[in-house]
Amino acid sequence: MWTICRRFSIFPVTKLLMNAAKMSTSVEIQLTVPWGHISGKSWGNPAGKHVLALHGWLDNAGSFDTLIPLLSSDLHVVAIDLPGHGRSSHRPRGSTYNAFQYVADVQYVIDALKWEKFSLLSHSLGAGVSSWFAASQPNLVERLVLLDGGGFVHAPVADIPKLMGRALSGLSAGDKMLDNKSFSTWDSVVDKVWEGQRQRQVGFSREAAGVLAVRGAIQMESGEYRLTRDLRLKQPSLLRITEDTNTAFLAAIQCPVLFIRAEDSYLDLELFKSSIEAIRKSNLQQLTVAGGHHVHLEHPERISGTISDFFQNTSCPGKL
Repeated sequence: MWTICRRFSIFPVTKLLMNAAKMSTSVEIQLTVPWGHISGKSWGNPAGKHVLALHGWLDNAGSFDTLIPLLSSDLHVVAIDLPGHGRSSHRPRGSTYNAFQYVADVQYVIDALKWEKFSLLSHSLGAGVSSWFAASQPNLVERLVLLDGGGFVHAPVADIPKLMGRALSGLSAGDKMLDNKSFSTWDSVVDKVWEGQRQRQVGFSREAAGVLAVRGAIQMESGEYRLTRDLRLKQPSLLRITEDTNTAFLAAIQCPVLFIRAEDSYLDLELFKSSIEAIRKSNLQQLTVAGGHHVHLEHPERISGTISDFFQNTSCPGKL
């Protein structure tokens, strides 16, 4: 079941969003899931080719706000806030966040949308989720776009018991984590989001942070703002995977894959090199573009044509 929501928050609109708004509009949706809801944005004609967009860690569906309007009008794109992000429900107290659950979330979303076939457009963490889903449900996924990511971070087998112990030690503390910090002005919210991104990637713009902040914060009755992400997202995961497991999933992908690597990404290519190498060469197309980890948000025009061509099943030149 899914519901169209026509409630729109009033926040400052950046130049990036203004450029996107000239070409397309979106509708807010809310999908019912067992623990609450998954929120998102629907773009294009629902009768078009279905595409599900999955964002990265601590981002939200707004990550695609500047890219999706530049894609082919023949597509129907739904960008969701993963659980614990943006406007989606947090997981219940006593539960945790891990890679396997995110893959299951995709199935809940597809069931709610009643899609029989669709493609995936995914960034960073979302790329890991989408690649595992495509491997697990090959009859559902037609095409897969990986933006600066693919597969999941893995650990040596010998390290996994120690890593689980570390996660267990912080489990009770994580359940008590509540973010009561409020911000008196919208600028202070954007600055907080910007600060968090710049800790991981030099060069991320404040304007891009403002785009993410629109879905990443709410205004309270007091007039102050509060960030919406679940602080437990920063807790170590209880579940760890080995490189062999990750490689097996990537090797099982049957659909065509477009991997776009950001030239100035803060991610070390070695982190997911084995994942990309595991994908069948006959299915894989690769492209490197100038820009940082969020090139799809900050410079969408550099990749929109390539992605549209890929989804439309036409030639897609470029290699890593």
